[in-house]
Parts: sequence; structure tokens; C-alpha cells
Amino acid sequence: MGELYLGLMSGTSQDGVDAALVRLNPDSQRIQRASTTPYPESLRRRIEALLATPSISLEKLGGLDVAIAGFFADCAVRLLNDSSLEPDRVTAIGHSGHTVFHRPEGPEPFTIQLGDPSTVAARTGITTVGHLRQMDIALGGQGAPLAPAFHQWAFADPDERRVAVNIGGIANVSVLEPGRDLLGFDTGPGNTLLDRWTQRCTGEPYDHDGDWSRTGRVHRGLLDELLADPYFRRPPPKSTGLEHFNFEWLEAALARSGQTPGDADVQATLTELTAGTIASGIGDTGCRPQRVILCGGGARNGALRQRLGARLKGIPVESSALHGIEPEWVEAVLFAWLARARLRGEPGNAPSVTGARQLAPLGGVYYGVRR
Repeated sequence: MGELYLGLMSGTSQDGVDAALVRLNPDSQRIQRASTTPYPESLRRRIEALLATPSISLEKLGGLDVAIAGFFADCAVRLLNDSSLEPDRVTAIGHSGHTVFHRPEGPEPFTIQLGDPSTVAARTGITTVGHLRQMDIALGGQGAPLAPAFHQWAFADPDERRVAVNIGGIANVSVLEPGRDLLGFDTGPGNTLLDRWTQRCTGEPYDHDGDWSRTGRVHRGLLDELLADPYFRRPPPKSTGLEHFNFEWLEAALARSGQTPGDADVQATLTELTAGTIASGIGDTGCRPQRVILCGGGARNGALRQRLGARLKGIPVESSALHGIEPEWVEAVLFAWLARARLRGEPGNAPSVTGARQLAPLGGVYYGVRR
């Protein structure tokens, strides 16, 4: 029968929280119900303000930590109500919070995710596993991406070379090659710049199916400026976030290019940047995949899929839906899976991906209080 877990995901796109109620067995998963709840406008503005200017009073930081957690709890309770389930039917909630700063290197490496798991556990009555990245960083790792170990569990095939590509706000790849250690890393921007540019120029939340980008042309000078960033040439292990690839980064590249591309041309260029850096990242691993499996919100962007397919030259590029999980729910299921691993004392990280010194269970356990 398996156990029920609830995974919560708040990605760098800041569009809302994905919640997935999933039944987990040792070698399979089945989503029972899933939903996305947009952030309330006031809460979204608070998050965006912190990300735009990563400086905040301790009072505001603590308040935002609890406010995000309260919204997470509301999303979990709503999903349970919609499923006609009592909280005691769920073994645990897994969530990694909302990342507001990620600096896994230097003399004092750290990562900050907001969404206090104690608050989630108290308000739902369900044991909650949170702070999932910190142990990997404490062991010398990047703390991200966490998806590759789950991608291997969910999508690997012993007879086929595969690459799983998650295109969220930041894009990452997982090389699933039989007979080879698991490899994965962040390739760079995924949807984040595409969404921000669309919001600024059109007022729409995102470029639906990449239709707007199709009306523009790739601007070579701007693309060269963007690709000059040293991150793209760094070998793994590596991870990144909005503290690096943000709107200011794009504006600086536009200024350096010395030209003024049309708005749609910038969007086409950003689409090519995401597709090209994913394809180059795969190529740099030396893997020649027989299949590429797409997940995350970017899997729904037809123009982006088309550009990626063109860069991969004939390698089949297909949705994770064909492998049992709709693209938009993969990361929520990931956090449910990590919660189960933590409660069982099983490792959740992959040192060959993050660079951590050893395998380890990830996250702290915050026991729910039944009312």
C-alpha cells in the first residue's frame, strides 16, 4: 500500500506553492492529489523585495519566515481537505522552504530558506521535515541541486543513458547513465529571467508556451555577453540562484552589449540562453543521452523545448509525464521522498553531485502536535 507523504515546493519563480499528496512505496510513487496555490500578493511582494535587495532587519526576517510557513501550512491543509483526509493519515510533510540566499562556498558557506518547519508542524499537526539543504553544506557540499538522487530513483533505466532536466527558476541536469556515478548540477537560468522580462514588458506572469519569444530573434551580441559569465565554464559540483542570475545581471549585460534589442528579441535571446546552457552542460559531462526527460514549469514552454531539441540534435526530448509524474509536480514529490528518507534514516544527498564528503540523511524532524 505504501505511506502517504505531502511534499511542498516553492521555487525561484515565486509564483506560488506546489503541494503534492503522494503514496510512496520502496520503488514507486503515485500522486493522489496535487495543486498549486499562488502567493497572496502582499506576501509575494515581501519575498520579491528581499530577493531584490538581500538586506533586512531581524524583525522582518523572522516575521517573513513565519508568514511563509503559515502559507505553506494553509496549502497543506487545503490539499488534505480537498482530498477528504485527516492529518493523521499523512506520515510527514517534506519541504525545503523558499530559498532567499544561497552561498555554498567560501570560508563560511550557508544557504537560507524561509518557511519555519516548526510552524508548519504546529499548524497542520503533521510531522514536518525541513531545512533539507544545510547538512549537505555542513559536509562540504553545495546543498543543491537535490533533485538528481530523486531523478535517479524515479527516471533511471538500467539499459538506457538518460538525462533528466528540471527547468524551474534555475535549471539543473541529472545524468542517469548506467555504470557511472550519478552526476548533476545547476546549468544556470531556467525560467526566472524569462518570467521577469515578460512581466516587465507585457504585464503577463509568464510567456505562455514561449509564444512571445517566437516573435523575436536571437540577438547575438547580447547572447555573447550573457554567456561570458564565468559560471557557465565552471566544472561541477556547482549550484546557483537568484543572488547571481537576477534582473540586475541581465540589465548589466544589456548595458555592456552597447545595443538596444527589441523586447521580443531579448525574450528570444533569453530562451536561447536557457536552452543553450542546458545543452552545453549536458555535452560537457561527456554523456550522449538516448533520451532527455523534462520536468519543471519550463517543460510547458513549447519554444524552449523546441530550441533545446534543436541544440540536442535528434535526441528525444520528452515530458516526465511519460514516466509517471507530471512536470510541475516533480519537485513537490521530491520533497515528499526526502521526508520519507529522513524518517527512515536513509541518505538523501548524492556526494557525486554536490561534492559533500559523505552520504547523509537530510533535514530536521519537527514532530506534529495533534489537536
